[in-house]
Amino acid sequence: MTMGDHNNLQVGKETPASDTKSRWLNTFCFYIFGFFTYFSVEMFVIGTQDILSGRNIPTAILITCFEGPLVMAKLVIPWFQEKIPYVVKAFFIAFFMILGLSIVVFANDFRVKILGVGLNAMAAGANEATFLALASFYPKRCISAFVSGTGSGCLIAALYYMALTTWTCLSPKTTMMITIPLPLAVLIFYALLNKEFLPNSSQSSPMKLKHVKYSIVGSTSDTMDQDAPTRQKLTCGEMLNIAWKISSVGISLLLSFSAEYISAVSVLTTISFPKSQFLPRDHFLIYLLSYYIGRFVGRSYLLLFAWLPSDMTEFLRCNKTWIFTMLQLVQLTFLILDSLYHFVPYIWIIICVCSSLGLIGGIISMNAPHAVAQHVKSEEKEFALGLVSVGSSMGVLVGALIGLAVESSLRKHCVEHYPDTKEFCFTRYQDTTGWETNIHC
Repeated sequence: MTMGDHNNLQVGKETPASDTKSRWLNTFCFYIFGFFTYFSVEMFVIGTQDILSGRNIPTAILITCFEGPLVMAKLVIPWFQEKIPYVVKAFFIAFFMILGLSIVVFANDFRVKILGVGLNAMAAGANEATFLALASFYPKRCISAFVSGTGSGCLIAALYYMALTTWTCLSPKTTMMITIPLPLAVLIFYALLNKEFLPNSSQSSPMKLKHVKYSIVGSTSDTMDQDAPTRQKLTCGEMLNIAWKISSVGISLLLSFSAEYISAVSVLTTISFPKSQFLPRDHFLIYLLSYYIGRFVGRSYLLLFAWLPSDMTEFLRCNKTWIFTMLQLVQLTFLILDSLYHFVPYIWIIICVCSSLGLIGGIISMNAPHAVAQHVKSEEKEFALGLVSVGSSMGVLVGALIGLAVESSLRKHCVEHYPDTKEFCFTRYQDTTGWETNIHC
């Protein structure tokens, strides 16, 4: 056997990229990791008005309570990414997601429910920071699969919650209780993931033959990322330098998500249409469902076009994330003006705006990790991709804090200027029956 034949044999039999089944299994695993990142969190968001039914508390208070722990998890995890095995992180992510959901469902005290929301949010933040970092060792489509999974999780959570609480007789409490075991899927699919890509894997490098000179040969597989990182210890100074490199992307995410969440959870809650034949509470669910549909499309478009040649998929990416940020700010301004002056005559116009809001937010979420990858060296990707999502979470937290004042102000303005339809100034039931019973039945 010649040396060339031996190298071809190694490429053909021992590299993970040669196995098509393994390649698509890896992609699906990252899709599932992304799916469960925000499934429970977004179910809390769309169920906020039911959880808070009968309480005169701003909607954004629940967003603030889960976004704080989520941001802390995303800030802390990347700095210790190399010290904790991924299997350990996967176990704790699943455990805290299940624990948080259980507390929200079974606790009667609202303050205890907030603790459950916080635990689940902490797990969600750790999940995103952990598996985006893990994706740095895999082909680029795994990053797209992860982001697409987050969009799908948001959409399915909204469809699931709206369907069971609006079209069946299940209560919001029972609807959430059914989902308690689902985070175990994170552990199951981590076990199925091909670990050969990891730098510390015993299978990541083929066994060498003694007394043989080896030379690098090209791979014909398109699944091997030529810029895949090699793990090396980063000093604190190097980590701070990486954080500075990606700060422009982080700021765009912060501003974009601030505008997006002020719109979604603080402005839309004050917009409803008396002639639409929907209950005030159902307006909010319809808005968020259309928002999540847009977000799903925005977060999935690169994965949907992954079959195209690489130069075409590169063309579909946009590293100028500030463009999407400006569009989000324009939409926020439009919704605030409509809440103040009620100049939009039909509900479907607001539904279209909600879809656009989610679409643009999804596009910036999809393109941000790819933009970050262009700013850093290959050995810096693991840390950078683990840290990039901090910008979006900080944006949600800032948006929620601002929204505490925005929603109260808009609601007060609506009641004062439109007293004849003041029950449509807030998309929430005024008694606590909205949590343990389904008032549609």
